[in-house]
Amino acid sequence: MSRAAVRVRVGSRFSYDGEIVEVASPQAGGEVVIKDGRGRLLRLAVKELLLSDRARIIPDGPGPASDDPQETAAVV
Repeated sequence: MSRAAVRVRVGSRFSYDGEIVEVASPQAGGEVVIKDGRGRLLRLAVKELLLSDRARIIPDGPGPASDDPQETAAVV
């Protein structure tokens, strides 16, 4: 299993249950409010976004991704 650091902030995008969602606002207690393409809001734990099989990070730019087939150099 590879691990990488990721900043979760307003505007961070994820694929969640097959839909593209965006972090709308951070909340106390390690939670965020996400907004889907139809404007619906959902409150989730950051842990759910980062560790769940239901969520995938959509990177802002090039670099290691959560679904890369190989381990990152730091892990090897």
